[in-house]
Amino acid sequence: MKSFYNKESYTISDLQSLIDNEVEESINLDFKANGAFAKSDGKRNDISKDVASFANADGGIIIYGMNEENHKASSFSFIDGNEFTKEWLEHVINSSIQRRIDNLEIIPIREENQIARSIYIVKIPRSLDTPHISRDKRFYKRFNFESIPMEEHEIRQLYGRKVKSKLKIDNWSTSRILDNDKKLHKFQFEIDIYNEGDIGEENYKINVILENFKQGMALSWDSNKTNYDYTRFTKDRVKLSANSIMPIYPNETLTVLRFNLQIEKGIAINLDDVMVNIFLLYPNGDDKMIGDLSNLTQQLLLLNAEVK
Repeated sequence: MKSFYNKESYTISDLQSLIDNEVEESINLDFKANGAFAKSDGKRNDISKDVASFANADGGIIIYGMNEENHKASSFSFIDGNEFTKEWLEHVINSSIQRRIDNLEIIPIREENQIARSIYIVKIPRSLDTPHISRDKRFYKRFNFESIPMEEHEIRQLYGRKVKSKLKIDNWSTSRILDNDKKLHKFQFEIDIYNEGDIGEENYKINVILENFKQGMALSWDSNKTNYDYTRFTKDRVKLSANSIMPIYPNETLTVLRFNLQIEKGIAINLDDVMVNIFLLYPNGDDKMIGDLSNLTQQLLLLNAEVK
């Protein structure tokens, strides 16, 4: 579903694939037959309710012009685009939902370029300007296969959606440290986080747990990093943590943890099964990323060969 949502353009073949694969409706996808369109107050109410419910939830796609059976795409149900134009649908949505939903897209698809055989794809983002009220003066959210009225406490929670930080692990990388140490190979780890939310965040923590830590390996870091914490659970499992020391602002990337992995020169060591588990914690949520050190195994073989 995510790949379908993220497409930049659509064809009738893309829609046919939904039918061929019996794609099912979900919290992010809804199918509506051509009967969903009529120039009556009831149908306008339904359109506003369904579109607003997606924006109040996690966003998604409504396909107008698609039949469903048991919530699965079953056949086309073409809309006469001469009577119900893209502009008509856009006007219904914009005039029936308050607040207006930014970045909403309406994409018309015509079978063999025939306007009378139209399908409308409505792409609805997860809105930050929630809650959105529908034409019938009620608030709805998407739940399973339908739009349902929201409880009072759910409405109150939506008012705070826009004013939250949202952090994620942006990247982690390793690079070789070139120095004259005759006993150790050294690699530097860096972990970056990104704030894609709307306000800055001062409180966050990164935990890195290395599993299958090998004999001959060690960690080091700048001794001035007083916000770092090191724990060795067992001989083959270690954790390094870093607490925040500065705020991260919207659309900003910060390197929040930097340490060195040291490996004795000349020893045969396979790092393919050394797992890197990264956890980001902050008041509004969490994120995680998992990888391994297999990219360093080949480098070590070459470096040890040079030593010999």
